[in-house]
Amino acid sequence: MGDVKKVSLSSLATITSRLNGHPLYSALSDLEDLRVFMEHHVYSVWDFMSLAKKLQEHVAPTRQPWMPNRDGSLRRFINEVILEEECDEGTNEGEYLSHFEIYLRSMAEVGADTQPCSQFLDAVAAGGVASALNMDCLPGPSKAFTKATFEVIETGKPHEVAAAFALGRESVIPSMFRDILEKSEVLEESAPTFHFYLSRHVELDEGHHGPMAMRLLNELCDGDPRKVTEAIESAEIAIENRLGLWDGVLKAIRSKKLLSV
Repeated sequence: MGDVKKVSLSSLATITSRLNGHPLYSALSDLEDLRVFMEHHVYSVWDFMSLAKKLQEHVAPTRQPWMPNRDGSLRRFINEVILEEECDEGTNEGEYLSHFEIYLRSMAEVGADTQPCSQFLDAVAAGGVASALNMDCLPGPSKAFTKATFEVIETGKPHEVAAAFALGRESVIPSMFRDILEKSEVLEESAPTFHFYLSRHVELDEGHHGPMAMRLLNELCDGDPRKVTEAIESAEIAIENRLGLWDGVLKAIRSKKLLSV
């Protein structure tokens, strides 16, 4: 029996190198730059949970009567992701917060504007994501990124959703966030909760979430060349969307600097 074809991060080496070398990371030179970054990035922090929950539906669905589904280690993995993302230990002793709530706290800490995101979430609760994405308060790059995320959630096959999750998020986040920690000139004492958020993701995704997400992806592809191809295409689209977001944030930072001169 020949080798079973699998998806790997090396399949996306060219596009991930563009992501890893993006000039945005070294453009965060002060708190004003960080505020612009966070006011754009917060929407992708929020939509991550919907992507993870969609994947949980495939791997560990909630239904009556309950039936065992797939590999137990994969069920445990996706449930651990939900646990850690939805109610991780916060920055204060004895508290549990979602990573999104930690991020909002980090925004408030540095004076970033959380009001547009709050208005967006109110609109989502009232009328759904599609109508909320038409709001003028959302930055254009954030709107495009979140729209693409929900297109995958709503129309993607299980292996395409898993690819967007594994290769568009969990496997690339450690390098991105480490680059921000190393190249940004905003030090930990100026933005402690933001640094906590980044460091926590590097720790979780690099050590456990990333490798297990890849295993889950290949389990869903099941060695089928068609599914592998579709998964790689889904991952490429997810990373291109991230590059588009980063390009938009960098442009916004540079535009704001020009206006302040």
